[in-house]
Amino acid sequence: MSCRIVLFSDIHEEAVFSPGAWKDKRILGWLNSHVMRRKRYDRSRTDRAVRRILEEKPDLVIFPGDAVSTGAPAEFETAWRRLRPLAESGIPMIFTPGNHDVYTRDRACRAAMEDFYRKMNGGRVYGPEPYLVELKGLRIAVVHCAKPVSWVMSSGRMTPDTAAFLRRAADAPSSSPLICTGHFPILIDHPLRESRRRIFGAGEAAAMIRSGKIALSLCGHMHEGYEKLDERGYGEICVGSLTRYGSLAFLTYRDESKIFELKRETID
Repeated sequence: MSCRIVLFSDIHEEAVFSPGAWKDKRILGWLNSHVMRRKRYDRSRTDRAVRRILEEKPDLVIFPGDAVSTGAPAEFETAWRRLRPLAESGIPMIFTPGNHDVYTRDRACRAAMEDFYRKMNGGRVYGPEPYLVELKGLRIAVVHCAKPVSWVMSSGRMTPDTAAFLRRAADAPSSSPLICTGHFPILIDHPLRESRRRIFGAGEAAAMIRSGKIALSLCGHMHEGYEKLDERGYGEICVGSLTRYGSLAFLTYRDESKIFELKRETID
């Protein structure tokens, strides 16, 4: 038996200047979207990626966040128009919010994120608690570690409850490998240098990945993708930004060998 997963992330729909944006972090996000990223991000790649994924018909699609740039409701509406054919295709899908999806504490932005989350996850209501998905010989722990942070930070935090959930899942008697998926990379090589963008509180989860108790971490956040894998395909895969680099990852798990095989594609 095999399980085929497609992974994409960080599509960052173009920022919309929403009411009250001048009072909080959204003004920086708007400037970043329209000045720094204006010519570097091709949002039409999302449309082409959706067609490619529908053509592939995988067993699961994972989208670890940053659908938008500042969390504005209009940005989520645009992201939904692009992704609706995929979300309503019948292919199981996991979406976890990124730091740009929960950019501020603005109520309208939060409501828009929760509505987008519900539609992308087949009706599941958003909550900060982790949950477990079992699919074709795999167990997938879905974690939500993004929350509004200060103007200068792009970091996340794994709560003690989430770390305990992963510990229980990793220690549970099962022949099925455990995957963890969320927006932020867990394996951090340079904690001080990467402190502005890292996930805090994930030391125990990182140890479980390195020991093989968690077979694989699937994430986004870093726009230039990478992988840190052993010969079995265990470790961490950061898919990278779809609209910046055209990054799309195809992952196949073969139950008879307990091996993960990664193939990357670039959407031009």
